[in-house]
Amino acid sequence: MEAVRKLAEVVGHTVTVRLPDTFSATRVEVIVLPLEEVADSSVSPKGPAKRRTPPPELAGTILLDDLIAPAVPAGEWDATR
Repeated sequence: MEAVRKLAEVVGHTVTVRLPDTFSATRVEVIVLPLEEVADSSVSPKGPAKRRTPPPELAGTILLDDLIAPAVPAGEWDATR
């Protein structure tokens, strides 16, 4: 399924949606929702939301652990058998 999301202005109770040339469907379903202006929304006509920052209590914290490596060696997975 191909989906196209567009933010459009309503002019005289009319919305016009221009589809890309690659869109090949002959019938579509159109759902119209009002765009709520929310300050922390990641999708906004004003651009991306403000980047979140960690709390001040974590300032200066350094991670010394390898977050990618497994916590247990592969040979110990069968330790309960």
